[in-house]
Amino acid sequence: MTAKSVQSSARRALLQLSLPPAAIIWIAVGLLLLLARSVSASFWELSHLLNVARQASALGILAIGQTYVLITGGIDLSNAMVVTLVNVVAATLLRGSDETLGGTLLICLGIGLLTGLANGLLITRLKVPPLVVTLGMFSILRGAAYVYTDGAPRGDISPALEFVGTGFVGPIPTAVIFWVVLTALAAVALQKTVFGRQLYAVGGNEKASRLSGVPADRVIVLAYVVSGLMAAIAGLILSGYAGTGTLTLGDGRNLDSIAAAVVGGTSLSGGSGSVIGSAGGALFLALLFSFLRFIGLPYTIQLMVQGLILAVAVYLHVRSQRAS
Repeated sequence: MTAKSVQSSARRALLQLSLPPAAIIWIAVGLLLLLARSVSASFWELSHLLNVARQASALGILAIGQTYVLITGGIDLSNAMVVTLVNVVAATLLRGSDETLGGTLLICLGIGLLTGLANGLLITRLKVPPLVVTLGMFSILRGAAYVYTDGAPRGDISPALEFVGTGFVGPIPTAVIFWVVLTALAAVALQKTVFGRQLYAVGGNEKASRLSGVPADRVIVLAYVVSGLMAAIAGLILSGYAGTGTLTLGDGRNLDSIAAAVVGGTSLSGGSGSVIGSAGGALFLALLFSFLRFIGLPYTIQLMVQGLILAVAVYLHVRSQRAS
């Protein structure tokens, strides 16, 4: 046996022993907690950890939709502006009262669904690249938010919606409960339904999936609809936390959701990924930012660290694909 064949056999053995990305990110969460514990025991206070989980909840919900889209080989940059538009619409319609809550929720969820539908149809019918479509939709929604508010958001969020953003059910933040439930439903849909299998098939090889009878266009459209819906739900939760309308609520959340999904093991090239991994990615980023603030690093450094982590995650994923 040559040295080259021994090296190849060793590499195959290591790949067989390697953990799935979803497991790796949760191990990373545990290691980060241990690191934070070594710096300060107060980081492990239950109130602080629950607050970090609450902060991660909206990002985790956004990452659910982003994961669905990334698995198909697409990307959604418009979800950040869905958050902003939902926020200013909710604040204007509610005006601090629960009287119009039902109708407001329907309108806000409709914004997300219609945005996702428009993205999906433009991508599948006009064959425009997802990056171009969703970036264009980002600009359209941003313009709509400014026109709707005349550049000055008005109104306040109602008590019921504030409870979703800031309240607790027992010791658990309400937002975290929403996140866990949505993550569980999305994970089951990915792993146990025909739609989930079709998502992976389309992302793995769209041409082959079409030849095998998979309705690829419909699958792609539904992935963007899910992303739009998750963005609307995240926007409502963030609105409850903010308490008022603001034109900056969604700023940067599209890139954050991509980072959470990719760090959690979802491939930017499509065909692989998991909602559980993305949830771990969202929690890891929230813990990391909290830890960096805890030790006094400025926000600009936090952004640099996030970018570095995303770059490393992409590099490791590409390298593992080449090795396999």
